[in-house]
Amino acid sequence: MAEIESVSRQYLPLATSCSSIFFMIDSLQQIHFLYQFSLAFFLDIFHCVLSENSNLKGKTDHLMRLDIITKDLFQVVFNRVARSLMQNDCVTLALLLARIFLKGRPDASDFSDEFDYILRGSEAVMAAVAAGTATATPGLTVEQSLRAERLSKMQAFNKMLPTIDGNDEFVSWLESVQPEKNVPVCWDEGLVKGEVSVALHQLMVIQAFRPDRLVAAGVCLVEATLGANFMRSLDQDVDLASVVANEVKASTPVLLCSVTGYDASGRVDDLATQQTKQCTSIAIGSAEGFSLADKAILAASKAGRWVLLKNVHLAPQWLVQLEKKLHALTPHPDFRLFLTMEVNPKVPFNLLRASRVFTFEPPPGVRSNLLRTFAAVSGTRMAKAPNERARLYFLIAWFHAIIQERLRYAPLGWSKVYEFNESDLRMACDTLDTWLDNVAQGRANLPPNKIPWAALRTLISQCIYGGRIDNEFDQRLMNAFVNRIFDVASFESEFALVAGGVDGMSETGIVMPDGIRRDQFLHWVEQLSATQVPAWLGLPNNAEKVLLTTQGGRMVGNLLKMQGVDDGDDLAYAVSPSTSEENAGGGADWQPSWMKTLHQTGAEWLSMVPGRLTAMKRTAEYIKNPLFRFFEREVNMGMKFLGVVRRDLADLVQVCENKKKQTNYMRQLISDLTKGIIPTSWRRYTVPRTVTVMQWVADFSQRIQQLERVSQAGNTGGPHALKVL
Repeated sequence: MAEIESVSRQYLPLATSCSSIFFMIDSLQQIHFLYQFSLAFFLDIFHCVLSENSNLKGKTDHLMRLDIITKDLFQVVFNRVARSLMQNDCVTLALLLARIFLKGRPDASDFSDEFDYILRGSEAVMAAVAAGTATATPGLTVEQSLRAERLSKMQAFNKMLPTIDGNDEFVSWLESVQPEKNVPVCWDEGLVKGEVSVALHQLMVIQAFRPDRLVAAGVCLVEATLGANFMRSLDQDVDLASVVANEVKASTPVLLCSVTGYDASGRVDDLATQQTKQCTSIAIGSAEGFSLADKAILAASKAGRWVLLKNVHLAPQWLVQLEKKLHALTPHPDFRLFLTMEVNPKVPFNLLRASRVFTFEPPPGVRSNLLRTFAAVSGTRMAKAPNERARLYFLIAWFHAIIQERLRYAPLGWSKVYEFNESDLRMACDTLDTWLDNVAQGRANLPPNKIPWAALRTLISQCIYGGRIDNEFDQRLMNAFVNRIFDVASFESEFALVAGGVDGMSETGIVMPDGIRRDQFLHWVEQLSATQVPAWLGLPNNAEKVLLTTQGGRMVGNLLKMQGVDDGDDLAYAVSPSTSEENAGGGADWQPSWMKTLHQTGAEWLSMVPGRLTAMKRTAEYIKNPLFRFFEREVNMGMKFLGVVRRDLADLVQVCENKKKQTNYMRQLISDLTKGIIPTSWRRYTVPRTVTVMQWVADFSQRIQQLERVSQAGNTGGPHALKVL
């Protein structure tokens, strides 16, 4: 019996890791609705690692085999799950796996305090910045100063502030391009030992002083924990042939998801051609398509052929029926069902869980965008007379690439994310053909000044692309790009697509290529640098830093949403197991670490939120004014909402102090706030999907303060004062 227990203990870390990994991937849906994974999916991975692992061949030592199984489990989970994720979420997945791996190490620290700081260390900083009471240290911004002060409270960094004060090397490091490669040692080296510990503390320093490099520092931590090649699969294209042959069964649909404007169906067509498989392609969207799809699936499942259903997101109700029919099938082993769709929340979750999902995103960059455009426009179309047509097509392609790439920098590039897509490009090309054919009348050449520039500019800026814009600033920006690009000067030999001598650009900038044929323009695009600077898009170079900072903040927010998923304690129920007098007196020794953090955070939020909101005084004269009635309703709603938020936060603090018992409502509130999710009872006005609870609390406090100013103005000056706020 003792031997059984001894062997069981050896495999306990692996069993714990398996449990944590499954519950982690099962909860990824909190990050994105598309991330749905079933138990069968995880069991396939586990079976592959145990029974189909070539790394175990010839290995007889049990401890060595256990080590190989553990490492390969994490690797295979990442490889297969990452294929279903958006590019920006893959690092988040890797960090979640790294944390589970660290918790499974015997006799080693899991660095819970350090991870907790990374997830929640910014909350107090944001509160101080929102209050506007902080001051900056020389050489640092206000935010950097606050982060440095908070970081110095960690034991390993208690001597950091004197180290960096007046340090020229540290100041130069702050301005370096890749600071994560040479982070200065500003922690106690006696307390920080080991490659993983050093990488984790480097990540904390990067978060404090260079948050724009947080994602890159996260990659360094993953490599230090799980190996330098752990994320190598992200740089490789999906081997769809291997997946279809070795990983997917006949009863498992293959779901190819892509962002708007990107079609992944060509991959299936190419694969069917390579393997000489008979594949029936059907476009979904009409009643006729549904009937054809049902017949094709039934016939192919018996004969062992392939079926490709395109654009299934257009028929979410039919997909529910399809899922039921697939369960009833007994397919031929060679049968495969491929589904293509745009990312759409209406697709049934059960179908996502039952399928093997692959997510495809076009590579970012102007060059990649231009190559996709030239691949979509045939050479025959561009070669039609007049000869000026190809140059105009290039101008449309460049314009399309610029406005689409600026979407990545929203709200800097555009005030919001507009759905500029391939249909706009096709419409612009069709419009160009119509007007050009009408003016050219079959002639081989057309003088540039005879091209209907005014008509093209108006249609592109007001109808085709501009029709999606609902913001005045964005419309002016659109008009500026259209007027700059679609001009007779674009036919001059030195016409600059990007002006030179600004924001690090060369003196010549990017000059319009000479040519009248498609292959000439395509050759120029292929020679274009794959690495672009924001100046290409008309943005300052620090726009890239803003974009990377936003991505880093989103990564931390997603990690916070997953907080507790891999913990042994249940967030909602892990309260004091004892009601003894010492605990009732407010002692915190019984508290788990997450509750201590939540207690501190809740108290900070409660101090941020205004204590009261003054009601507007109603009189018989004031109530006749519609502006007064409008603001009175707003203030009254604000008073009620403020009461709800403050009561929730006060109850939260008392629960954490063991002075009040939990209710089901409080359990859900605690679970949401611990994961950085805005509670349902607080969602009374629309905010962006990526807003964290901390950002919401700061914004809510400012809204209440604004209503207080409105109330004071109305009470002292009456309705007239409300007009001049």
